Amino acid sequence: MSRIICSSLEFVFTNEVKSINEENIPVLNDGIEWKKVNTEEKLVYQSNIKQNDAGPTNEETVSVSIREKTYIDSIIKLLIEYCGFYTILRLRTDDKIFYVGSLEYPCVMEHTSNKVISNISFRAISPT
Repeated sequence: MSRIICSSLEFVFTNEVKSINEENIPVLNDGIEWKKVNTEEKLVYQSNIKQNDAGPTNEETVSVSIREKTYIDSIIKLLIEYCGFYTILRLRTDDKIFYVGSLEYPCVMEHTSNKVISNISFRAISPT
């Protein structure tokens, strides 16, 4: 299992993606831009290869905790309102950019809250 602390999280809904190019970078529809999630906490990316009867899969998760006061951010409101929609994430570390999810194997978001802290996690499972 690998674990990476990321400095930023951006997302698009899969219906906003025209295609994925040869370098596995999403090509967005005209007029669409990546939506940045502003968080005070660090983002944690984890990747885990699992052996299944159908073959190995890579389960990727991204999680972040957000304080309730951050809900005034319209992007976070959008994420929570459309929680069940498929997404593709763009994550940044100090020295690289990478993507989680694809058109075939998108990320699914889960949201839990205790009225003070909200936990948002994204999960994508794909064959390796």
